[in-house]
Amino acid sequence: MNRSKIQEYIDKREAQRESIYHAVVQDQTHFTLNGHRYELVANYRDGFDADAFADRFSMVLAKYDYIVGDWGYNQLRLRGFYAAQRSHVNGERKINNLEDYLFEACNFGCPYFVVHNLAVKEPRQHHHHHSRRRNKRKRGNAAIKTRVDKLTQPPVAQRHHQEVKTVRHGRHRRFLMRQRQSKGAEK
Repeated sequence: MNRSKIQEYIDKREAQRESIYHAVVQDQTHFTLNGHRYELVANYRDGFDADAFADRFSMVLAKYDYIVGDWGYNQLRLRGFYAAQRSHVNGERKINNLEDYLFEACNFGCPYFVVHNLAVKEPRQHHHHHSRRRNKRKRGNAAIKTRVDKLTQPPVAQRHHQEVKTVRHGRHRRFLMRQRQSKGAEK
């Protein structure tokens, strides 16, 4: 693909996206994006632009409590963060690590903004996945049952009916467990 075709494709995609998301500014700090409410909580170096935010927005970001936008080389980058009190999220994706993100991932001194999502849309749980797992458990999975049986056996030192040997294959070792033969079977 040559540059003109690539630019033509980019322009076409931008024209399609313009009709998807519309930002309506209500006051200095509040706006809606397709009826979804947001609040501007930080605007460093006037980094916030409602139209640019709408152009770059994706529905994936609706699940985050905060959305951070930073500018580099005239491009807006958006990244979602969760509230600090969320327990199911690892530390780097929480808003209290914003300074680390700005220092490590953004251009030094770049304009940025932080938007608070006032109506977080939690992702739907796909019930068919859960029911498939549940059905698999009901049918029984021999590999899983065998693994569970192995885990519930007593420690090797307490197993009087088994013997353990180390078998070498070149540099590799493996352990071999066998049933001990009873004394009556040896004769």
